[in-house]
Amino acid sequence: MEGLTLQINERSLGLIEDFNQKIFHILGCGAIGSSASTQLCRMGADNFILYDLDKVEIQNIGVSHYIWKDIGKDKVESLKRHLKMINPKCDVTIEPGRFSAFVKPLSEDDIVILGFDSMDSRLEAATAALTERNRPFALIDGRMGAEEYQQYTLTNPTLSKYKDTWYSDADASEDPCNAKATSYCSNMAGAFIANAVKRLLTEDECPEEFHFTFKGLSLGYTR
Repeated sequence: MEGLTLQINERSLGLIEDFNQKIFHILGCGAIGSSASTQLCRMGADNFILYDLDKVEIQNIGVSHYIWKDIGKDKVESLKRHLKMINPKCDVTIEPGRFSAFVKPLSEDDIVILGFDSMDSRLEAATAALTERNRPFALIDGRMGAEEYQQYTLTNPTLSKYKDTWYSDADASEDPCNAKATSYCSNMAGAFIANAVKRLLTEDECPEEFHFTFKGLSLGYTR
């Protein structure tokens, strides 16, 4: 496995040497989750757990990493197949249901990535992931709408810290998470998440919160 992974990410060697056996929990396998996981897989990440209830629909093809023959199939099954096509040796576990209880306690080996359509689903996921028994290495929450993107990166996350970043769908911007979407914004979201992982694992400075918009090609850091 190690030899194959090194060949796949040969051109990015030196930027990040390895993923330190990190397990990536992809909570929501739509536009953001599919983009982030495929980019991480190409970088050398090789251990994923995919969570999603939905099946691939025709409108997903325009903004997610799915193709025509995926329509009607579980997103987790389809995304697993795509990841295996990138790296046949990667370890991919699928959870085609809710995550009210994780299989095992989350620890320093785990990175949680949130990519759901609604803020309520994000809060439900964070509530399940950030319990007293769960202490993941980091939680990255990507929020996308049309040409707008926000990202929150929490190290040593707690539910209290996450709730400080949360707002309801009603309070979201004019382009909420379940509104219109674009392929270029979802691909950029995946790139931002992959870069945050690289920064965290190389102990480089990683912003906790930022906002990016294609409308004015601007990037703003909040903290």
